[in-house]
Amino acid sequence: MILMKRALALLVCGGAILVGHQIIADMKPADGAPVFRIFSSAPGGGSADSPINLNGKKPLMIVTSVSDVAVSRDRKAVRVILNSADARRFADITRKHPNDLLVLEANGRVLEAMKASAPVTNGTLEFVYPEDATVADYLRKRFRLK
Repeated sequence: MILMKRALALLVCGGAILVGHQIIADMKPADGAPVFRIFSSAPGGGSADSPINLNGKKPLMIVTSVSDVAVSRDRKAVRVILNSADARRFADITRKHPNDLLVLEANGRVLEAMKASAPVTNGTLEFVYPEDATVADYLRKRFRLK
């Protein structure tokens, strides 16, 4: 009987640890809105004033949570690690759209337009100051990073 109680206690503790790990595994902004949406835009798709046109396009991917987001130790970059499903999807996108601009958009605002010179298979996106200040600042505010 004592052995059964100990086994049950271990199962309950183990389950709590797994549940806790799952909660920590995905980080979502408090407001529940997507972190960002990713579109494909061929270069020159808009006007001279705005070379990127996303009107009427469906996003290739909507990122609603991430596995991790952190400011680098030197404070010169913000690194986002996509969850495993989104990492696989982003790898597929970077394989299928090698010559297109991949546009990160949030709240109707373009945060970043990038071209992946090779497939991004590790699920890590890094935004470095000052080149990527717009998206880095957005992520810092969105996830309340200091």
